Parts: sequence; structure tokens; C-alpha cells
Amino acid sequence: MNEHEPAGLVIVDDHELLAQSLALAFSRDGIEATVLAPTSDAQIMESIESVRPAVVLLDLMLGEVGASLPLIDPIRRLGAEVVIMTGEANPIAWAECFEAGAADVVSKSEAFGTLVERISAIAVGQRTHTEVRRAEYLQMLREHRETETVRLEPFERLTAREREVLAYLLEGVAAEEIAERTFVALATVRSHIRAILTKLAVNSQLAAVAADRKSTRLNSSHLGISYAVFCLKK
Repeated sequence: MNEHEPAGLVIVDDHELLAQSLALAFSRDGIEATVLAPTSDAQIMESIESVRPAVVLLDLMLGEVGASLPLIDPIRRLGAEVVIMTGEANPIAWAECFEAGAADVVSKSEAFGTLVERISAIAVGQRTHTEVRRAEYLQMLREHRETETVRLEPFERLTAREREVLAYLLEGVAAEEIAERTFVALATVRSHIRAILTKLAVNSQLAAVAADRKSTRLNSSHLGISYAVFCLKK
């Protein structure tokens, strides 16, 4: 093998016991594995560049370092395949990993034997199975985003003032106090409230609760609409 050719495996995980156990399992299958305890993005990249592995097994959440998703592309540009390892069960999170360039995504609940087999296949260029998985997950992500765009469109129609009023309502602030805090007439606040209800097409507390339960990835100005409407209806 050429000395400049990537080889071996680097395991990046903030759970040392798990990482060392995986390294031992890989070594028994003849795969040289290096365990890297992450301290920062820069340290991770510097260490990987020094080792030049063929494959990096990267935990999706690295403790204080945070999410590793932004590291996938820089690692790939160093010549390594990236396999994300995660305890996250949300398929959309997995799809985002594939979109970022991961060769595969594996669950931490998988048996060592299954994990080693999949990593070994990727290391020798056997990607048929993972390419099928990638296509399936990316299609799921596209459909999810299309659905989210349609569902969140009513929230995007709120004006800046209406979002401000909604934020106060989510805190349990009454209309009278909102008027005092924003230095506008109570009638104006109530007008904003009516506009919020109209734009969100919410005309009952039951409908508001249903809307809230469907909202899983909204920003802070969109959250808790059921509670806001409860305040409005009091």
C-alpha cells in the first residue's frame, strides 16, 4: 500500500468505553482502529488529517463539541469515508446525514458484528447497499421539506408585530399587559390577535392543540400555538 493512501479507521466518540469496545471489535477483524476523544472541531480535523484513515466512524452528537454534521464534508475532503453513528431514531436526522455526505448511518443499538461488517464493506468500496439507502433517505427528506413548507406557510404570513404579540401570548401575558409593554392601544393588540387567528386558520382550542402537536420543527415564534390560542380565547 502506498504510504500516502488512506488506511484504517478512526472512531470519534465522546463515550470512551463504547469507542474502545468498538476498536477492539474491529481489531479482531483485522481493521486497525484509532480512537479519538473529541475536544473541538479543529482538534478533530487536525487528528484525522494526521492519521489519514480510510473511514471515520463519527458520533452524531459529540458532547460539549456539539453536533458533528458540519464535519462530514471537511472529513470527506481529506479522503475518508464518513459513517455516522448515532442513538437518534428520527429518520429525518439520518437523512440529513446522508445529505451532508455520509457514506452510511448506523445505530448505536446495532450489534458489533453488524457494525463491523458494514464498515468493512465501505472500507473496500462496496457501496451498493448504502447507495440504495442513501437514495431512500434523500427522497424522504425532500418529501418532508415539501410538507413542512406547506404546513409552515401560515406562520410565515405573520407580520413582525403579530409574531411579537404571539410571543407574549406564549408567555401567558394578557392582552391588556401586552398593550402596556408594547405602548399600543388595547384595541390594536386585539386586532393583532384576530389577525393571528385568521392567518393560522385557527378557530377553536381543539384545532389549536392539533396544530401544535403537528409542529415539530418550528422556531420560537411558532411554538406553543395551542397555549397562545387558549390565552386568546379566555
